[in-house]
Amino acid sequence: MSIKVVDIFAGAGGLGEGFSAFRNEQGEQPFKVVLSAEMDAHAAKTLRTRAFFHQFPLGQAPDSYYAYVRGEVLQPWTEETREQWEAACSEAHQLTLGEDDVRLDQLLNEKIGTNATTPWVLVGGPPCQAFSLAGRSRNVGIKDYDPAKDHRHFLYRHYLHIVSKYQPAVFILENVKGMLSSRVDGKRMFPRIIADLKQPGGPDGPKYRVVPVVRHSGFEPEERDFLLRAEELGLPQARHRVVLMGIKEDIALPEDALLQPGKADEVTVAQALNGLPKLRSRPTDHQVRTWSETASLIFSKVAKKAKKLAPAVSGKLLAEAEKLKFSSFDPGLGGNYVSDAATRWSNECSLPDDLYTWLVDPAIAGTLNHCTRGHMTADLERYAYASAYAHVTERAPRGPAEFPESLAPVHKNWAEGKKFVDRFNVQCMDGPSSTITSHLAKDGHYFIHPDFTQIRSLSVREAARLQTFPDNFFFEGPAGAQRKQVGNAVPPYLARQIASVVFAAINGTASDKEAPAS
Repeated sequence: MSIKVVDIFAGAGGLGEGFSAFRNEQGEQPFKVVLSAEMDAHAAKTLRTRAFFHQFPLGQAPDSYYAYVRGEVLQPWTEETREQWEAACSEAHQLTLGEDDVRLDQLLNEKIGTNATTPWVLVGGPPCQAFSLAGRSRNVGIKDYDPAKDHRHFLYRHYLHIVSKYQPAVFILENVKGMLSSRVDGKRMFPRIIADLKQPGGPDGPKYRVVPVVRHSGFEPEERDFLLRAEELGLPQARHRVVLMGIKEDIALPEDALLQPGKADEVTVAQALNGLPKLRSRPTDHQVRTWSETASLIFSKVAKKAKKLAPAVSGKLLAEAEKLKFSSFDPGLGGNYVSDAATRWSNECSLPDDLYTWLVDPAIAGTLNHCTRGHMTADLERYAYASAYAHVTERAPRGPAEFPESLAPVHKNWAEGKKFVDRFNVQCMDGPSSTITSHLAKDGHYFIHPDFTQIRSLSVREAARLQTFPDNFFFEGPAGAQRKQVGNAVPPYLARQIASVVFAAINGTASDKEAPAS
C-alpha cells in the first residue's frame, strides 16, 4: 500500500526526503510525496529537481540527472523521461500559504480528496522566526511590536484547516524549541497549539492525539518530551527541535515504535566532512596572486597578533606559514560541481555503515554544491586565529578575553556581556556541530571550518553533510539561496527515523533499514 505524503512549508524538502527514502521490512518504500508546497522560488526549484530523482527506484536515477547536477546539460530530463519530469512538476509547487490557499485546496482535492479511503500523512515546518529565541530578541527592538499581531505565531493554523478538511491519518509538525516558551498576550503558545491540533475543526471535527516521536517515561508525555536532540539519534549535529505527531484517535501506536535517543553512536564533524575536497576562500577586498602567498601572509600576521595571548596558537600558525612558502597548494574555490574521481573516505574516520550508505553516491563522480564564499581579509585573519585556536585547545575561543585585541571586530557590543562570546565559532572536529541555521546565508562567522589551513567558513555541501542530505541531493539557486535552504531544513536522516514511527502508527510495524543514497 502506498501512503501519500503532503509536505507544506516544505523548504528544500528535508522531511519529504526522509519519508521518501524510508523502507519497510520488505525493503519497499511505502511513502510517496504527492504534493510539496514552498514559497521560495529557489527552494521550489530544488523540490522539483529532487522530485524528478524520486520518480525512479533507488539506484536507478537516469544519467541525465547526474549530467544535470554536474552542469553538463541544462535540464535533468530527456524525451525518454519527460513523463517523470511532468510528474515531478505536478508534485512540487511554489505556493505561499495564506495567499495561494485556493490553489492549494485545488491541489489537495486532486491529490488527496476530502473522502480519502486510504491513510495519508501531512508533514511540514512552519517558519519559525516568531518562535525562535533570536527572532524574539530582534522583535524586542522593533518599535510598537505586538506579538498578537505577528501572523507568524499562527501559521500552524494552516495545519488546522488542512487536517480538519482532509483528515490525514498522521501529521508531523516541526519547529524550533522556542515554541515551547513563546508567549502572546502573556500566555504561552505551546498549550494553545496542542489544544488546537487535538481538535482542528472544533468540537464537531476530527479528534487527534498529539504525542512525541521519542519514548518518554511517564504515562502522559511532558512538554520536554516533544524536543528531539538530533545528536542523540545518530546525527553529526546538536540540533534541538520540537516535533509534534498528531494521530487520529482511532489509530493505535505501538509503544516500541517510538525513537530511543542515545542508542546510536555519536557522529562527529570530522566523520561527516571526511573525504570532501579541500577548498580555499578568497579575500574580497584585494587581488590575490596565489593562495599560498596570501595564506602565508595571513598566518604570519595573525601569529604576531596572537603571540602574547596564545603562544601555542601563534607557533602553529607560523609553522604553517613556513610550509606555504614552499608549497604549490592552491585547491580552488569550488562551485556547484567539484570534479573528483570519487569521494575519498578514510578508514580512520569512518561513519556508521547506515549513515555512510545514506550519504555516499559514487555515481556523482565528484561533489555537488561544494562552494565557499569570499571573506574580507580581516575576517580571514579572525577565522585563521579561531580555527587554529580550536586545533590547539579543542574548542573555539570565546569572546574578547580569548581574542587578540588587534583582531577584534569593529562592533560596539563586542566587549559587552555574554551575547557575543561565540560570535566567531569553529565547528570542532571531535563532536557534533552546533545547529546549522539559515544565518549561514548571511555570514560564516558561526560556521568556521575546523581545518585552519583552509581559512574559511563551511561550504554548502559541508553544511548539507552535517544536515545529513545525501551527496546526490542538489540545491538550486545561487550560493546564498542554497545556504538558506540547507539551514532551514529538517535533517533528512532524522526525518527517515520519524517516518518509521509514522509507518508503525499506520501499519502496526516499523522498519528503518539501510537505504542506498541513490
